[in-house]
Amino acid sequence: MSLSTANISVRDYIYFLPYPAPRGTPIPYTPGLPHNNPLSQFPYPTEPTSTLVLTSTTAQFVDLRFVKPLEDSEPALPPSGVVAREDLQWAFAGASKSWAKEVQVPDRIEEEDEEEDGDGDEGDGGGDAEPTVKHSVWTHWLDSNWPVGATHIPVDEGDMYPMPDGRTLEVGASMMDGRMQGYEEMWSDVPIKACFPSPNKYSIVMRVELDAAGVRGLIVRVGQFCQGILMHGSEPCTVERWEFVESKNEAGNVTGGDWKRTAKVGELFLPCALAFAVGRISAGMKVKTPLYEWVVEELVEWQG
Repeated sequence: MSLSTANISVRDYIYFLPYPAPRGTPIPYTPGLPHNNPLSQFPYPTEPTSTLVLTSTTAQFVDLRFVKPLEDSEPALPPSGVVAREDLQWAFAGASKSWAKEVQVPDRIEEEDEEEDGDGDEGDGGGDAEPTVKHSVWTHWLDSNWPVGATHIPVDEGDMYPMPDGRTLEVGASMMDGRMQGYEEMWSDVPIKACFPSPNKYSIVMRVELDAAGVRGLIVRVGQFCQGILMHGSEPCTVERWEFVESKNEAGNVTGGDWKRTAKVGELFLPCALAFAVGRISAGMKVKTPLYEWVVEELVEWQG
């Protein structure tokens, strides 16, 4: 277990590329846009979804992706928190792992950063140090596109390139509409926060697994966010996203707050609220709900 594993990530954009990439195509591709675009594709990456990934200290994750409205003036998620089934683009959950990978990081990433800063001669003194590229694999224990227990879910993996601005660029390929499609996704980390009035930050995992009945569910809370997914066989999944919304006084100090469900799809009951009541649960505890018995697999708290 590592506190450094706990993570909140939002996707900033996704950009599709031909697979396999034509010979000579720079990889990664999107850091060179819009000026370096040898494939003559659309020069500006976009983000059509509200995508949030929560990863616990034991590398359990829930990834929920909701289609955003076409108009930028509209909120990414409906104020009611009720999302239409057709606007759930994808939902999956499971476990992730990563390891260092030896790859050539293109010099143009560093050069582009220096040009944007206009201060390329000043740095951290790293000199010849190169950023570490990692290869990551996300095992889908649950996937909204597959029935519970499916053994042929395509492998989800990619190479993670650290960017000069602190973000991470995922480079990979996946099966889409019956064919392989290359892609690049830019991810930003969100600082993990404590939820008033507690000074502690939390990583919590709750699971239900009844394979004989075709039932699986996973809830992950990291700091101020919580997401859950529950599936029964091949029936449509139920998913929820929650966020702790702070209230502040005129001086900008946090004086209160409450958990708000910002997205829900489906009719099944997800006991996400139990992850907010940390005084009522403990690691290893079994919690009965109207439908199923959930196990609190992880409850880790820390400060700082």
